[in-house]
Amino acid sequence: MMSLRYRLRGFKLVAMLVESDGQRSSSFRRTRLRAGEGAQDEKWLQTLLFARPDLVILDRMEADAGAFVPIVRELPLAREGGVVFLDILGISRSGRLVLVECKLWRNPQARREVIAQILEYAALARGLSYSDLTAKVRQSTARRSSANPIYELARQKWPDLDESGFVDAVSRSLDLGDFHLIVAGDGIRSDLHAISDHLNASGLAAARFSLLEIQLWKDDQDRTLIVPSVPVRTEVIQQRVLMTETGRPLRIEETGDDVAEASEQVVDPEQAKQRASNRIFWQSFIDTVKFDHPDQPVPRHGGNNWVRVPLPEPVKWMTAYRSRDKLGLFLALSDDEGFAFYEWLEGQADALRQESGLPLTFEQDPSGSNKGQVSLTVPKAELVDDIAQLEWLRERANRLVTLFRPLISRWVDQAA
Repeated sequence: MMSLRYRLRGFKLVAMLVESDGQRSSSFRRTRLRAGEGAQDEKWLQTLLFARPDLVILDRMEADAGAFVPIVRELPLAREGGVVFLDILGISRSGRLVLVECKLWRNPQARREVIAQILEYAALARGLSYSDLTAKVRQSTARRSSANPIYELARQKWPDLDESGFVDAVSRSLDLGDFHLIVAGDGIRSDLHAISDHLNASGLAAARFSLLEIQLWKDDQDRTLIVPSVPVRTEVIQQRVLMTETGRPLRIEETGDDVAEASEQVVDPEQAKQRASNRIFWQSFIDTVKFDHPDQPVPRHGGNNWVRVPLPEPVKWMTAYRSRDKLGLFLALSDDEGFAFYEWLEGQADALRQESGLPLTFEQDPSGSNKGQVSLTVPKAELVDDIAQLEWLRERANRLVTLFRPLISRWVDQAA
């Protein structure tokens, strides 16, 4: 049996060969990576990817993502009823955490289960602080005496990495659930509907999800070689704001925004141009908005013509949006806790309008379901151009964050 060291030397060679000419050499034949075939089981795959992080081709999964640096194997994550273990936790240069789960496909059920599994791990990781994660890394590695093991491992790859900026970026990744989730396995044939259903139900709207296929080959001398590929990718889970005829934001639906953009380029170039213009507008908002509250994270793109301003539970986020004739901001509150918070706010409506100086609107879903919304809108006709619209949105978003964050903290303290 060949040693792992010998295999690893060959893996790099074949990956380079395939990239150079775009075709597989005729002297190699495809062989499946299956449990029970020698050392080729899921633990073997986990060990391989951790030892050779260049096989996790993150830059092919996401443009400009760069390299992947593994941090720890078998990261323990506490949940109700016990502990689960994430196969590999890694990181990108930007500070986005990368969660990798290895699975050898035996049947379609295993495929669906591993997707649910990695989403659960992501939800559990989202509850950690940077300090929590540091402690877990120390406990799970030989770096117990290291002051900042996550940064030190990343700096080995990127020596010019700024420590404070990197720590802030990782903290944001944890706060927002802004992870890259990767399921790695052999011969991936994904059930796209199952993946979509799991992602849409996960609540990890900032997360990226990719499948990594590990193709094993043998040559005429029985040498085993490996080629990584990305057969299917789902981008950031995009959403759209649905409006009433009067322009009131009604609810948010999930949509594949990247697919819509590609379609528009072919069937409606003008709409594609407008979508690109909208993204530039909201990127300007993200880059220039200033919040007086020191704990407020930066906004993040949502879907076409709206962004998400993160807020603590039970609010989760405030939406800033533009429609054809209006723009505004709103909190959409649902489920038992969210609606109870809405009713608590509605009971103070006059005081909140007076404190903020804003004409806030409080509305409950007329269907009787536990949904409430606090909103603020302005007709586009009152704002002459994009500059005026940006100024209105920046100023109102800051005032609303300053208003709502203390109220959220007070509500959480009372409920404790």
